[in-house]
Amino acid sequence: MKNDNFIIVLFKNKKKKRIIKGYKSEKKATDKYKSLLKDNKIRFEVQYENAEKSRYELGLLTNQDNYQVPLFQEDQFGRNEEVFIETESDYTFRDVKPYKLEEKIFDWQKNTRISFEQMVSKYCIKKEMKSISTLHNKLVIQVNDLFYLFSLKNTEDSQRLLETLEDYYRETGRTDAIFVKDISTAQRKWMYDILVDKGFNKGKLYRQTTTFSKRR
Repeated sequence: MKNDNFIIVLFKNKKKKRIIKGYKSEKKATDKYKSLLKDNKIRFEVQYENAEKSRYELGLLTNQDNYQVPLFQEDQFGRNEEVFIETESDYTFRDVKPYKLEEKIFDWQKNTRISFEQMVSKYCIKKEMKSISTLHNKLVIQVNDLFYLFSLKNTEDSQRLLETLEDYYRETGRTDAIFVKDISTAQRKWMYDILVDKGFNKGKLYRQTTTFSKRR
């Protein structure tokens, strides 16, 4: 990458996470950068990494400029704020934009991690009425007497997944699910008892996070 005039870089919490690609040509670099942003349509994105709240951005950088032009982004209130991101000293920013990474969901049935779209296509079949609920850091899909279980990194992620599913159902006009938030101890105990009776591992069920502690 040392001989590249332009690089596309992924940042996490204002620090460089990795270089995605380097280019000699400004046009090729700009076209690829715009394409990555245009295709970044993620419904359920990563918000935690190593137990740390994480925000990602994609930057287009160059070593062809002699100074850094100030860059601005809108904050959550619509106000412009100047962008400050740690980067290599030889490069300056041409542009930087928020970027989403896809969060994967642990599928207990297959013992593997799947995407939001894979979960919907396999476990949310239109012809079947289902109940979808949270249980600490887990999501439970019930279809008649069948239960499907999924784990997230923490409770906030499981609640966010439930809300994402609700939004998806509203946007697509689907009515084949009832959504239930994890709100009471009695409800949780009832669900735990059912899942244990269905053969799910009790020890794993009671774990409320599936991520590592924050690295120092």
